Amino acid sequence: MRLADTTQIISIKDERLDIDKISQYRLSFFVSNTECQIAVFDVKKRHLLLFEHLEFNPEKSITQNLQVLYDEHTLIAAGFWKEIQVFVRNKQFALIPIPVFDRSLASQYVRLNEVIDEKKDEFHYKLLDEAGAAVAFGYQSEIRAWFREKYPKLSLYINHQSVAYLKGIQEQLRSKTPASLYISLNNNEAQIVGYNFQRLAIYNQFRFSDATHLVKLMLLTIQQFSTEGQLTPIVLHGVKEKVDLNMPVLKKYFKHIELGKRPEGILIHPVFNELENQEYVEVLANL
Repeated sequence: MRLADTTQIISIKDERLDIDKISQYRLSFFVSNTECQIAVFDVKKRHLLLFEHLEFNPEKSITQNLQVLYDEHTLIAAGFWKEIQVFVRNKQFALIPIPVFDRSLASQYVRLNEVIDEKKDEFHYKLLDEAGAAVAFGYQSEIRAWFREKYPKLSLYINHQSVAYLKGIQEQLRSKTPASLYISLNNNEAQIVGYNFQRLAIYNQFRFSDATHLVKLMLLTIQQFSTEGQLTPIVLHGVKEKVDLNMPVLKKYFKHIELGKRPEGILIHPVFNELENQEYVEVLANL
């Protein structure tokens, strides 16, 4: 299906989605320059009701692509959701230990990792008490402005994909291993997290060209927090195509690698089994 310049990759709907009950549903967006995932979640019954994955037109801005969706997707244009949440997928982030975190310096933390434009970007933070870290992040101001214009009377929450993935893997942490690595392969990049005895050691995002390049980046990451090297246990999440493509090579280099699990605590109709268990963990854990 094509919505003007936007290509629909996945669209799964639970037929129990009721437009008359939309006021108890949360609408979530995970947006980048190239793609978007959309989810509808019944907050009261804890049911996932809709999941869509769309590719954006790379020649348009994020807000221009969102406008295409809004104009042609009847459900998204509804104005009486319980609340709206947005997770931005970009490189504007920094992790800081909570004891030394200063909320007034959010933009300066992000500047250390990525180019920013304080005239066009805005900055926020999220405290992750269970990880002992704060995530400072930035995004284009026009993104918030667009959502405020379209949903002026609704609660709006904006976060970063790092927060989403870190939450998504919490229940899958290895409690008895000195070091473990968690990695999510999306269409355009990898998210990678290292833990020591369930304590966050490192988080990063990067693009990679092929499986061999991915292995090198994983080994470089492991060297920063683990002495186990290629024996470090690895939990792999990600879209099926990327996982299937890279897993054969990863198994040659890493002795203990397994696929991640679907988050618990939400009710999912069998129609959503089209998604593999290791797919979209950062989305499903943050409905």
